[in-house]
Amino acid sequence: MAVFADFRINVRTGEIGGDSGDKVYLWAPGLLITQFQSIEKALQRVTGVRKVRRIDLIPSERRHFELDTLLRHVADPVLSVDPEGRIIAANLAAARAFGVSLEQAPGMQLQRFLPRLQLEELLRGLTAPRYGFPVAVRGRPYTLDWSPITLDDAPGAVASLAGAVLTLQPRAASAGETTAQVPPEPQVLWDLDLRRHCCLQLQQLAPLSAPLLILGERGSGKTTFLNAAYYLSPLVERGRVYRCCGEELNRQRIEYLADLSAETVVLLDDLNTVPVEVQRHLAEMVLQRHFRPRLILTATQLGGLAPAVQQLFSGCCIQLPPLRAMRPAIARFCALMVDQISRSASETLGTAWQGGEPDTISDQLKLMDWPTNFIGLEEQLRAAIAHLRARGGAYLSIDDFSAVAEQGSGPVQESWSAWGRGLTLAEQMEKVERGVLEELLQSQPKRLRSSRALARRLGISHTAVANKLRKYGLAD
Repeated sequence: MAVFADFRINVRTGEIGGDSGDKVYLWAPGLLITQFQSIEKALQRVTGVRKVRRIDLIPSERRHFELDTLLRHVADPVLSVDPEGRIIAANLAAARAFGVSLEQAPGMQLQRFLPRLQLEELLRGLTAPRYGFPVAVRGRPYTLDWSPITLDDAPGAVASLAGAVLTLQPRAASAGETTAQVPPEPQVLWDLDLRRHCCLQLQQLAPLSAPLLILGERGSGKTTFLNAAYYLSPLVERGRVYRCCGEELNRQRIEYLADLSAETVVLLDDLNTVPVEVQRHLAEMVLQRHFRPRLILTATQLGGLAPAVQQLFSGCCIQLPPLRAMRPAIARFCALMVDQISRSASETLGTAWQGGEPDTISDQLKLMDWPTNFIGLEEQLRAAIAHLRARGGAYLSIDDFSAVAEQGSGPVQESWSAWGRGLTLAEQMEKVERGVLEELLQSQPKRLRSSRALARRLGISHTAVANKLRKYGLAD
């Protein structure tokens, strides 16, 4: 490089290339022919230099020029984004679709043009390509193909994500298309704690052609997994979808669905609400191979279905865990849910959870049994956020959660170990003790709710009962 310094030639960058890796390319913008002729002889005297030649473009410039020319002539919008969701590059079709100039697109947030796309979860958790996401850009329908950009040192790992390349293809709704035939909104699964095993099962079973059943309590995420199964199926690229709920299903609807194309995916939610005779008819159609489309269903529990359906899905079902069985992950679920609520309201509330009292709040939320699972947790968080806004605060505190003290007393149709997962023995005993005292107090008339009366009922001293009532805030 001393030769270039002597001739005062500015070299911006360089690279090594050639078939054998024995060529050095240097980029010196503005190099005049006379300058090159002057420096050529000096470079040839350098040890190891066999030939000096002047070219128009170095290889990386040529590749960039060719790629840029190729993208300019692609009719469909193509763009790339970084891990923060900012547009790195876009072709002319993408700029036109977004209503901006080609020079304005780089640096803009993709979420501005696709507000309903769960961009942060996609950039944070998808390491494999996904196809066929239905999106709308400025009122026009498109299908989005998502190809993550991963680093070579950790391919396939979430930590390797460095952005993504997106392709948008115009999608025209057919004349006879109904709401049931519109693909569901793409959703990202939260693969935390016990749900991680379910996510792995879904990745293994969704690409198969066999019918799939997803089981779980109300609010445990059955519909989310149902929609995710559709996007993990290879049929999403070329097939159609038909969505319906169990309350709409009858024998005539089954006959109609059975005649759909084999490339159709039928998503049936809440099979447990379907009459037993209709369930039996559906099982017979599938077993006799008269049901052509791919069938994916949800239900609350396998035991509540018709015996024929139980046998059909006994080897191809996914059981989702209830929220109370994932108490160690409550804090992480809350952080994700607060972030989701803030995006839906176009607010920034991420620091409201992390900057507040996450440990104190999550410790109290762990003590609840969550009979409605994630539905109940979301309602609690929405109510807490509303209280936070009303008081003009910046961070969530335990005072924003009005129902943390309303805790259940014990497991229902569940083992004690599963019910108490994430709680210490002392915390489990306190929950049971509190529940027993609450039930006794509610069963007694007010005039008989004395510590002595409860002590005689429980066989312990009235002083111990009085102390426990004060401890749990049950004393009048």
